Amino acid sequence: MIKAIHYMHARNWIILSVLNLLIVGIYGFVMRLKFLFPLPFLDQQNLLHAHSHFAFSGWVTQAIMIFMILMVSGIRMTDPIPRKYQAILLANMVGSIGMLITFTWTGYAFLSIAFSFCTVLVSYWFAFVLWKDLNRTNLPRAIGLLFKAALLYSVCSSFGTYALVVLKVTHQMDPLKQLASIYFYLHFQYNGWFLLACLGLASYWVFLKTGKIWLSERFSWTYALTVLPTYFLSVIWWKNFPEWLYGLLLAAVILQIGLWAIFLVRMVRTINGNKGIQLPPLVKVLWLCVAMAMCFKMFFQLISMHPALSQLVFGFRPFVIAYLHLVLLVIITLFLLGYAWVCNGLSSSRTVRMATYGLIAGVVANELLLGIQGLAGIGHLAIPYTHEGLAIAACSIVICLTVILYQQWKNASKQENKPKVLTK
Repeated sequence: MIKAIHYMHARNWIILSVLNLLIVGIYGFVMRLKFLFPLPFLDQQNLLHAHSHFAFSGWVTQAIMIFMILMVSGIRMTDPIPRKYQAILLANMVGSIGMLITFTWTGYAFLSIAFSFCTVLVSYWFAFVLWKDLNRTNLPRAIGLLFKAALLYSVCSSFGTYALVVLKVTHQMDPLKQLASIYFYLHFQYNGWFLLACLGLASYWVFLKTGKIWLSERFSWTYALTVLPTYFLSVIWWKNFPEWLYGLLLAAVILQIGLWAIFLVRMVRTINGNKGIQLPPLVKVLWLCVAMAMCFKMFFQLISMHPALSQLVFGFRPFVIAYLHLVLLVIITLFLLGYAWVCNGLSSSRTVRMATYGLIAGVVANELLLGIQGLAGIGHLAIPYTHEGLAIAACSIVICLTVILYQQWKNASKQENKPKVLTK
């Protein structure tokens, strides 16, 4: 098996990551079914932990790692990934599968925590190796800064998990401290590691197509630095929140909105103004959803500056779930799938395009229904059939991902079975 992995093409690693996304979707579908049927042999909390941990490491982190490796190594999709990175990807894969199985079976226990810690160590390993390779590349400094900041925040996010361990060992499991530690991890994963890496990948793709860099070092430094103070959006409901910190937080939120507007405008102008960039209609739809979701995210950050609204948003479970899905499922997942297509990591066909549009519909429906549930909870209303609707949305996501993966396997089989032309 290890020998076979050494010969896996980069495209195979991407397809394997999408398979992990399918597993994440299946877990989400099963959790939705548990709202409709008892399924007593499955523990909902265990499924949730397995679902979220595997989504972070098995899908998003694995995919971002692969795309970053392709960037620094300069290899083609049909080339094997360098050995040093194969070891990292394999270790991350083993740790992710270990978490998936152990969290499902035992919940938080010794083995699941051990596998979780292994994936943290792998993230340190990857950050160290890739950082050195970034220093050796001719990548524009502005793009390199985004990637380095993403790696730093990936490492930084793990401190939130360590804080939880300390709270548990010292018997200080105060709910507010526990929430602050969890949000620390989530913030630096979502807004640091995931988002900055995606901004870097988008910028690199434009640079690759045009040979021009449209971001400045100042932009990269400023955006990366705004990630630090915006963590306090998650804990603005603390008692005696300092006024100076509130002012800093407000400035960071407004600045981040401005930076996102600059990035979006320049990205659109560059794509529309260069004939060399031919964005497939499918990717246009995917990335349009990403852009709209990012605008919503920025808006939610702004309104959550009000302490009462922040306490409502971050203290009310349906809103937390809706927000997390907005970032992870709409922004990150749809961007990475679009990036896989523009890099020829996934093959396209009429069936694949139809399945992807179905996937987008399922993702959007899922987000809308989660939002409706949140608003209904505030008004103490019971809106019928929302759980059924969420189950249908989750089922459609699973079916569409299955079709996409089947088509990738089918196309790969056709390529392998093509008769080779012999030349003298």
